[in-house]
Amino acid sequence: MSLLVDMMNNTLDEGYAERAARRAEGPAPAPRAPGRHRWTAGLALVAIGVVTGTAISQVRERQEASTGLRTELAAEVRKRTAQTESLADQAEQLRAEVAAAQAAALGADVAGRSATRRLEELGLASGTLAVRGPGVVVTLADAPEGAVAPDGSLRGGTSIDGRVQDRDLQDLVNGLKAAGAEAVSVNGIRLTALTAIRSAGEAVLVDFRLLSPPYVVRAIGDPDRLELELLDGPTGRRLATYTQLYGLGFEVERDASMSLPGASTRDLRSALPEEDRS
Repeated sequence: MSLLVDMMNNTLDEGYAERAARRAEGPAPAPRAPGRHRWTAGLALVAIGVVTGTAISQVRERQEASTGLRTELAAEVRKRTAQTESLADQAEQLRAEVAAAQAAALGADVAGRSATRRLEELGLASGTLAVRGPGVVVTLADAPEGAVAPDGSLRGGTSIDGRVQDRDLQDLVNGLKAAGAEAVSVNGIRLTALTAIRSAGEAVLVDFRLLSPPYVVRAIGDPDRLELELLDGPTGRRLATYTQLYGLGFEVERDASMSLPGASTRDLRSALPEEDRS
């Protein structure tokens, strides 16, 4: 009943009543011209464009400078590496000449020949004498780009997983020595008790010389024993696992006769034989 009474007493809708009251008060004010807003929006867009353009220009300049610096450093590394290899070849040639002159001088009498044999024994033990014999050749290589695992997934979870690292070479060399290797070289560099295998960034250094993959490790010893104990030992199993997981290259071959160069001798500046100390 209240609804019917309200409809009978208030026949005009409240919205119409409000509109009629506003019309009675006078005309509505005219809207402001949009020109000022347009100028403000235009200036804001110009400012944003200038700031964005400046930022992009600065980023490009930094990228170009960084690229130029990397190019210069890479060129310097290649230059220094070539110089190091040239000096190493010269040192090897000079060592051969010194060895020939030494053998000629010591071979004149019995005492000299005895000293020659003693020097050969010391050279074999220290790794400074070139050697020849049977053994195995082990090749470690980085995973190829886009290598795919047997399950179809991309091998190498990170960029490091697909590369041979210094610890992989250390592990391999230790495994070969544990299997009975008498002499070992990596990419033509003879290893001794003082040879360091380290990394510098993403590069692998052997005896402080930069190497590039693949890494060819030659070991002289009994080929059957070296191959069997390496592949069945913990080192071989680890490298085989890396091959399956990350796509690293790992190959072992026998060689009936190989030659390894002698290592460079160390200059002792502080150490003296015990009998010569005063």
